[in-house]
Amino acid sequence: MAFIQYFSQAESESLVNSFAHKLENYGMIIPKRFEHSKQLYAEFHNSNNKQYSKVNLLISWVNQNQKKCSIEIWSDEPFARDKTLCRKVHNEISQLIKPFYSSSQNELN
Repeated sequence: MAFIQYFSQAESESLVNSFAHKLENYGMIIPKRFEHSKQLYAEFHNSNNKQYSKVNLLISWVNQNQKKCSIEIWSDEPFARDKTLCRKVHNEISQLIKPFYSSSQNELN
């Protein structure tokens, strides 16, 4: 399973308000049950002639007072493969939802 995690900073105290429009503009689908949740879940579907893939994304609070959150991206693809849809989505999403770095924190991907 391919899994990538990084940390970011929300724009507001609502994950939906901070990130939903960016994810939807990217082409991700947010199930209705997450519109008022403390977490934000989204799916990205890619179908082509050879395979059908789905990438999952979950944004959760690490510290809501400081607006710090965790971004987790995963799929059923083998992680060792170089060109997975999971890596592609991570690279593109991390341009829309910028990683948060601090001197005491290491990147976890």
